[in-house]
Amino acid sequence: MKGTTLARTLLGLAVVIIIGATALAQDSRSTTITINGGRTTVQMKGPSKIEHHTIKPPAHPFYDDIGSSGYQMGVGWTVSDGSPINTEYTPGNQIVSLKSGTTARIKVGVGFVTGTNGGIVVLDKDCSGIPCGKIDATHLCRGNIHNLPTFGQSSTQTESIACVATLKKGKPYWVYVQSDANSWLAWNLSNSALGGLIEGTNDVWGTPSSNANVGALTIK
Repeated sequence: MKGTTLARTLLGLAVVIIIGATALAQDSRSTTITINGGRTTVQMKGPSKIEHHTIKPPAHPFYDDIGSSGYQMGVGWTVSDGSPINTEYTPGNQIVSLKSGTTARIKVGVGFVTGTNGGIVVLDKDCSGIPCGKIDATHLCRGNIHNLPTFGQSSTQTESIACVATLKKGKPYWVYVQSDANSWLAWNLSNSALGGLIEGTNDVWGTPSSNANVGALTIK
């Protein structure tokens, strides 16, 4: 009798394990698409692994919309150049510096979809509500990011560039992200922050908007 009960228990556990493995296999299949005229990138279905740890926020940052809660996983502004999107999208967010001083680093939450796993982050001055000059023509600092996580598989991982720039408290600035040629990235959205947004299309800035979703960003 005891042997029969044990056998049934083991059989039940095996069924549970098989069901769990099947569910995991189904979750691992996902599709990344664009909406909103290609400007927003969204991952359909969940990733196979979800992270549940937090980021320690930087002390006294110039700006931070990531904090300890991370950012949205699987939803972000499209960053592209050439195929497969066939349009160059350059999203930019306006920030207002929380203090005066010299920056050290910029961190962004950008995910990789296809193409070359890398991009460029730019910090620029504000000129009458838009970034100064043409896209990537002027900047306070800029740098390359590499080894991005696959889009939709992290809500905490960030990439950083060294950035030495003097900011003034209460003044607006812009941060924007560009992709390498023939690549598709996505700048994950902040969990809650809203702010200024501008979208560059084929190296031409569009009309800025306010109270919009902004990308995951920390300046310290």
